[in-house]
Amino acid sequence: MSAIAMEIPIEQQALTTVERAQGMVVSNVEQRTLAAEIGRVLASLYKEAEEFFKPMKQAAAKTHKEICNKENAILQPLERAKQHLSRQIGGFDQRMERERREEEARLQEQARIDAEAEANRLAQEYAIADAISLEADGDVAGAMAVLNHPAPVQAYVPPIIVQREIPKTQGVSVQQIWKFRITNAALVPEEFKTINEKQIGAVVRAMKEKTSIPGVEAYPEAGARFTA
Repeated sequence: MSAIAMEIPIEQQALTTVERAQGMVVSNVEQRTLAAEIGRVLASLYKEAEEFFKPMKQAAAKTHKEICNKENAILQPLERAKQHLSRQIGGFDQRMERERREEEARLQEQARIDAEAEANRLAQEYAIADAISLEADGDVAGAMAVLNHPAPVQAYVPPIIVQREIPKTQGVSVQQIWKFRITNAALVPEEFKTINEKQIGAVVRAMKEKTSIPGVEAYPEAGARFTA
C-alpha cells in the first residue's frame, strides 16, 4: 500500500471540523468565541497534516528532481541540436526562397523588356506595311506620318514562375514562426501593456491606506488569523 493510500490519522477529524466550520454563521459573541476556537483547531490540524506529509513530499521532491535532472541531461542537448538544425534548415530555405524571388523578378523584368521590344518591332513592321500601301495610293504625306508615328502594339508579358528546388524529406515539415522585438516601447498601444499585479500588491501591502497609484484603489479586507 502506498503512503498516499494509507489511513491518515487526522483525516476524519479534519473533515468533521471543516464541515462544522463551514456551517457556522457568526452573529453574536458566543458564536464568535466558538468560531475562534474551531479556527484554532483548524490551524492545529493544518499544521499536523503538513508535518505528516512533509517527509513524503521531501522524498518525492528529491526523487522527482533526480529524475528531471537525468531527463534534462538527455533532453536539453537533443533540443539544442534540433533547434540548431531547425535554424540551419530555416535559414537555407529562406535564402533559397529569396534567390527564387530575385530570379523570378529578374526573369519577369527581362520578359517585359523582350515583350516591349517585340511590340515595337511589330509596330514598325506594321507602319512600314501601311506606309508602302499609302505611298502606292499616292499619299506620300500619309506614308511619312505613319512611319514617324507608328501605332503602338500592346505588349504581352507572360507571368514568370520559378519553381522551388527545396527537397521534401519524410518526417520534416517546414514552418514559419513569427516573433517580435520591441523597437520603441513608448509607441506600443496600452492594450498590449500588462499590469504588474504582483508589484502593485507589494506596494499596497507596504503603503496600506497611503497607497497612491493612479487607477488603483487600495482597500482592507478584514479576517481572522488562527495559530495552532
